[in-house]
Amino acid sequence: MAEPTYEVAIIGAGPGGIAAAHLLRQRNIADFVILERDTDFGGTWRDNHYPGLAVDIPTLWYQLSFAPNPNWTRLFAPGPELYQYLRDTARRLGLYPHLQPNSEVVRQEWDDQAAMWRLHIRDKPTVTARFLISSVGGYVNAKSAIDIDGVEDFGGTILRPNAWDDDYDTRGKRVAVIGTGSSGVQIAAALSEQAGRLDVYQRTPAWVLPKVDFDIPPLMRKALRLPGVYPAVNVAGRLAMDLFMIAPIVHLFSRLPDRLLVRAMPLYDAYCRALYRLLLRVTVADPATRRALVPRYGILAKRPVISSSFLPALNNPNTSLITTPIERITPTGIRTTDGVERAVDLIVAATGYELWTDPETYRPATVVGAHGFDLAEYYRAHGLQSYAGTAHPRLPNRWEIVGPLGFVGLAWPDFVETMAAHAVRVIDEARRRGTGVVAVSQSAFNRWNDRMRRHGRVAHLYFTACNPGLSTYFVNSQRDTVYHRPQTITGSRRFAKRSALADYDFSRRPAVDITRLPQELPA
Repeated sequence: MAEPTYEVAIIGAGPGGIAAAHLLRQRNIADFVILERDTDFGGTWRDNHYPGLAVDIPTLWYQLSFAPNPNWTRLFAPGPELYQYLRDTARRLGLYPHLQPNSEVVRQEWDDQAAMWRLHIRDKPTVTARFLISSVGGYVNAKSAIDIDGVEDFGGTILRPNAWDDDYDTRGKRVAVIGTGSSGVQIAAALSEQAGRLDVYQRTPAWVLPKVDFDIPPLMRKALRLPGVYPAVNVAGRLAMDLFMIAPIVHLFSRLPDRLLVRAMPLYDAYCRALYRLLLRVTVADPATRRALVPRYGILAKRPVISSSFLPALNNPNTSLITTPIERITPTGIRTTDGVERAVDLIVAATGYELWTDPETYRPATVVGAHGFDLAEYYRAHGLQSYAGTAHPRLPNRWEIVGPLGFVGLAWPDFVETMAAHAVRVIDEARRRGTGVVAVSQSAFNRWNDRMRRHGRVAHLYFTACNPGLSTYFVNSQRDTVYHRPQTITGSRRFAKRSALADYDFSRRPAVDITRLPQELPA
């Protein structure tokens, strides 16, 4: 059997790639490479550096458990600080010698005969690996096109959140921000004071909740350095999330009949909407603007935007909220469907990303497994499915850090650590047994997905029946809900460390016969 270039290849140098590499090192697996399409560690915190960028989870929980940082400057750390943290962590762990930058993997191909992955890299030689951990992240690429007529005719500047020009001076400029998701809200709040005029184009009002942010005082930093303090804070956050949110949804509400759930859940949203109107009353001066800001969907149907500066910014005389739909972009500005054209110098297109929850994100012929199995074609035909958010029976020796029905945890680093722990544990077991090939069994795959459908019933009803027609990354283009993993944080971490290894088939050669595997889960 031919020997691969590396024993393990990791695709992506964000938090998930760092976690996977660290866990491999902990198990004395040193023959690995980290393939990164950009130049450095950092992931989304490297790619995004727009004005106002900050994390929307308290930083005490938005860090890797094996790399606690007692020196955060604020409770919600700014983006550049998180980028520096990830680079410092990779350097401290000795991961830079494993990094192969400027290496965009364009095709992942399983070689049945050699029992290894062939990773085709744009403009570079192919890399082979026995095992593969894909950590490309959840927000894969900014949407390739701005779906507005006339955009190619605009004579000014167009910027995206993940491709910001730090040299562009926004002071005194006429700025239009299209989109009121997290990026759009942060950018609009940051530019409101310095722009000559700022127009915020809102298609769907978002829940914008207050951010209780502050500088972390020296005494608090000193306390965080004490042995056991950070782990205790981490555990307390997870337990609170489990007890007050995840466990009731997954284990309690799931026992109720559908008809009762569909009636009761909108009542909770109505209560939250009444409270939100009170918030708007005390933060936004103009009554018409307040009415336009009230969300029509439930508070949990999309991830709420966390900001204490966006709503007050709408009171600035130079800032306007535009809710009339855009008709087209003109050479000098933006024209809405009421015939009004507003001249602008800069358009900020905060219109979203391709997400791992959408089948369209996966291109045919880019992930090809045993016997020519094409992951993208499978997802398009049968929906997104995985084992524990990470494995597929037709993709031997491969795990995803961010996969269908995968997200679980208090914050993104907590989530990716959990996924990486499962993958590295199985890789280590395969090495211990001396087997070259390991794949989750079809029966375990089917059992897991059936369990996820049962436990995810409440969330599915809420996202679809209670919020019909809503466009969100919690509901994909197939009207399926594959973002959240319906399992407590405690349960998912226990699974990562102690799941039944009998769910995997360990062999010295590929033994799967694709003609005997069912093409989809039973109804």
